[in-house]
Amino acid sequence: MDVSHIFESLNDAQRQAVSSGAGAMLVLAGAGSGKTRVLTQRVAWLVEALQVSPLSLLVVTFTNKAAREMQGRIETLLGYPVRGMWMGTFHGLAHRLLRYHYAEAGLPKRFEIIDTDDQLRLVKRCLRELSLDEAYWPPRQVLWQINGHKEEGRRPAHLEGMVDHQQQHLLGIYQHYEALCQRLGLVDFAELLLRALELLRNNEAIGEHYQQQFLHILVDEFQDTNGVQYEWLKLLAKGHGNIMAVGDDDQSIYGW
Repeated sequence: MDVSHIFESLNDAQRQAVSSGAGAMLVLAGAGSGKTRVLTQRVAWLVEALQVSPLSLLVVTFTNKAAREMQGRIETLLGYPVRGMWMGTFHGLAHRLLRYHYAEAGLPKRFEIIDTDDQLRLVKRCLRELSLDEAYWPPRQVLWQINGHKEEGRRPAHLEGMVDHQQQHLLGIYQHYEALCQRLGLVDFAELLLRALELLRNNEAIGEHYQQQFLHILVDEFQDTNGVQYEWLKLLAKGHGNIMAVGDDDQSIYGW
């Protein structure tokens, strides 16, 4: 099978990355150097040259627009539509997982995703119900801290015994916020990622199912990955270890 067209416009280093064998690979390069093109053509090469089923591919992009553009470029390279591939942002993919497995994730079937404005209203409600002064506990700062804990995988239970006296109030707000969201069937963006990670980590059957399904994982803009996203990738790549991540080496990045 002639796959030479997949390597057109690539330099030697890029060709090597696109056709690399199994295992983990981290591609580091600056802005505008063709990192995303390497990822796109890697997908096309896996499907065309190695006959990997699109169902076995998980492709993580930074934006939904980037996912749509990448899908179009892959189909142009292959010359036919690609169906069944999981491609999108971390949040979009986590949302998909939770819709499929809402019961196992401890969510109502019709859980609602909330944005930052909704979160702020909930934080203010928590402060009122806990009789805490907004002047002393600015809602935006409280929300920033709650989201920060979630993005690093820290539930209130993980913080007990680790915070000083002043932070005990913040812990109480966090606990109240979580209980309120659970009662109302609300999921914020940070919760999407953390709940999806906990689903994969705590439900062995579901975790193994997706580890066996996604035999190749490809990640764009890896330097923007937070703690929960990083753990999510590690968990899904467990066993086969076939993961390609591309990122900008001028920015902070996790080691693999």
